[in-house]
Amino acid sequence: MERERLRELDRVVLGEIWTSDEAWRNLVYLCDDLGHRFAGSEQEWRAAEFLAERLRAYGLENVRLEEFPMVTWERGPCQLWVIEPLERELPSLAMPYCPSAHLEAEVVDVGEGELPDFDRLASEIPGKIVLTDAETNRPGERKSHRTDKYNWAVQRGAVAVLFVNQNPGQLHITGSLTGRNPNGTSAVDREAPIPGLGLSYETGMFLRRLAKRGTLRLRIATENRTCEARSANVIGELPGRTHPEEIVLVGGHYDGHDIAQGASDDGAGTVVGLEVGRALSRLRGQLARTVRIICFGAEELGLLGAYYHAARAAAHDERIRFVLNLDGAGRGSGGQEQLVLSGLPELVPYFQAISRELPYDFAIRDELNAHSDHFPFALRGIPNATLSSRDATSGMVGRGWGHTEADTLDKVTLRSIQLAAALAARLVIRLSEDEAFPGRQRTPEEVRQQLAEAGLLERVRASEGNVI
Repeated sequence: MERERLRELDRVVLGEIWTSDEAWRNLVYLCDDLGHRFAGSEQEWRAAEFLAERLRAYGLENVRLEEFPMVTWERGPCQLWVIEPLERELPSLAMPYCPSAHLEAEVVDVGEGELPDFDRLASEIPGKIVLTDAETNRPGERKSHRTDKYNWAVQRGAVAVLFVNQNPGQLHITGSLTGRNPNGTSAVDREAPIPGLGLSYETGMFLRRLAKRGTLRLRIATENRTCEARSANVIGELPGRTHPEEIVLVGGHYDGHDIAQGASDDGAGTVVGLEVGRALSRLRGQLARTVRIICFGAEELGLLGAYYHAARAAAHDERIRFVLNLDGAGRGSGGQEQLVLSGLPELVPYFQAISRELPYDFAIRDELNAHSDHFPFALRGIPNATLSSRDATSGMVGRGWGHTEADTLDKVTLRSIQLAAALAARLVIRLSEDEAFPGRQRTPEEVRQQLAEAGLLERVRASEGNVI
């Protein structure tokens, strides 16, 4: 009887999702009409108001903007010149929170920029500009993040860092830099200690060819502004029938980088979350637990919206049963969804069983990482996972089109959004209805053990000591 009831619920939401192009029209508005939605900008705020209006139109309850203070960044001119062994100006891009700077220095190339590379060249780095690959992982691999490489360079006395995109196409890589004081909240705290610039693959290869001739010397001039602003999470709910105090939280982040539309990172995930809310609204009063749809603000500048919401939920003793993060969902052509759990091996067989029962094949992995909106909830021991679409970056390195000028609407399809929304909605139904769900909230000691095993404990202690 229970299985047949779940199938009836599935039919309702699948019918809604597969007979509508509402999600595509929402994404077109976010990308073409509004543009980049950089955190703290007018475009981000207009996006928040639009998302709230959509949630109200779909019949969700308690729709609200959860506003929070934050520090944003405004881009100014950025110039990079080769001084030696020849003279030439090269295209470059200041990364968010890059300070204003005028400097000239020699370059030390750390290659991929893994920790052994920095250790091997530690004596050569002080006073130099570090040249390093940006993210080098291919799908399924785990390698160091941009912020790791930046921090290692700062710790060893570099005066600037140049990140080389690993995907050809004259695309500049971007991503926020770590502030001077990770625990601080002011503009002075959040501004990065040394410049960080993003380069295209082609520019990076040119610099490496020059370095083989001998001394490579560069000049950097960039003018930027770090300032206080505001952002907001957008929230709507479908109250539960029998356990309204228990919450299944689902959604992605709607902000993006200022150099592109942010269509796949994470406009697509945002509209997948909207579509889940729209479809599940047809089941009003039928789901056991409250479903909370959330569109996170300011993810790209440090998961700020997710940290804020996780802290507020804890302060109000909310019982969040599960967090389904949609960062990367709905990209590409669809059909290659992947669910990544955060140090929760006991839930792997649980979701494998759901995959067989649906039946819909999707990959399931268990790997704790710190670089999306699931992480603030993981720090509080709340069971969570990130649903993404793997085909969008097939054959590419790192984020693929993400964090470059090429993260545009043409990289997404209605089909990919529908497939991700269909899977996400069916997962949420089961997370709401299953009285025997094996997930549980970890204790602080268990969370510390998870972080230690993932090699994240010391980093988290340095930046989130109030949580761990």
